[in-house]
Amino acid sequence: MAQVTLNVGSNANDGTGDTLRSAMISINSMMTELYAASPVTSQITLDGNKITSNQSNANLKLLANGTGVIELEGIQIRDNHIEGTRSNEDLFVSASGTGNIVVGAIRINGTTISSDDSTAIKINEILHVNKLKSDDSSAVTVDDGLLVTGTLQANTIDTNSISSADSTAIQVDDGMNVSGTLSAPIIDTNVLSSGDSSAIQIQDSVNISGTLTVAGGITGVTALTRGSITDGQATTSSSTITNLDTFAIASVRSARYDVSISDSTNTRFALHTIYVTHDGTNAYINDTSVSSSGSGMATFTADIDSGNVRVRMVPVSADSTTYKFVKTVINV
Repeated sequence: MAQVTLNVGSNANDGTGDTLRSAMISINSMMTELYAASPVTSQITLDGNKITSNQSNANLKLLANGTGVIELEGIQIRDNHIEGTRSNEDLFVSASGTGNIVVGAIRINGTTISSDDSTAIKINEILHVNKLKSDDSSAVTVDDGLLVTGTLQANTIDTNSISSADSTAIQVDDGMNVSGTLSAPIIDTNVLSSGDSSAIQIQDSVNISGTLTVAGGITGVTALTRGSITDGQATTSSSTITNLDTFAIASVRSARYDVSISDSTNTRFALHTIYVTHDGTNAYINDTSVSSSGSGMATFTADIDSGNVRVRMVPVSADSTTYKFVKTVINV
């Protein structure tokens, strides 16, 4: 109802105001409405500086009208937003004593963020950090793959596998010191040196498909600059003429072959030393041998065909025979 104003007259007791009965009726009407709208008969109680819901398990609601907000000291509440109202001021959410701040299933205690339901904390978007370290000085564990699109800087990398995501080479721009064992199918480098100026130890065989150039020399091995040493193998199972090996007349002048021949069927073995040279038009050959049977196990010849010297042989037996040879060549 609208506010009712009592007519008190122009002067005291001049009979121009409301009658006592009429005034009391108006007072009763306003008190009835005020009583119903007050905390007395509503679901809240005002007691000192406390506003309390007096209905069991009932919510206490503060509702703004339209686009209005609920304003408290330093903050305002707009729908599901809590905002600071003072310029450039922080908004603090603090627990009491040793209590935690729990948001959904995330628990915050000081500088520690943990899961409140013992499940993993998931970060689905990009996380920018300047430092990642273990809280107890142990290793940081990454259970799945780690994809780094920028630069990875680390004092120590302890891993079983480092690979490129696009199957290209991994680029290491500066020096790499390996104090343990480096195992790799392929090492593509311009310089291979010892960190303490001592020798590099290679305990197994080294296969070099290209050219090995050594400036300082190799202990126990003579580095060849005017020729090369290679090896090979051939197998025959007939007594027809066939090639043992070939070399280009444009690059090689002379060659020596040490050929070990094995005929396991007849238990015969031989060693032939073959010398071959050419003048660009004709090839010349000399063969010396020693064998378990007292005679050679093949007849060797040489000719030139399509720019190559062919070292050819005619086995004395049609049985399966193996020829293993080491070839030393001298360049033109």
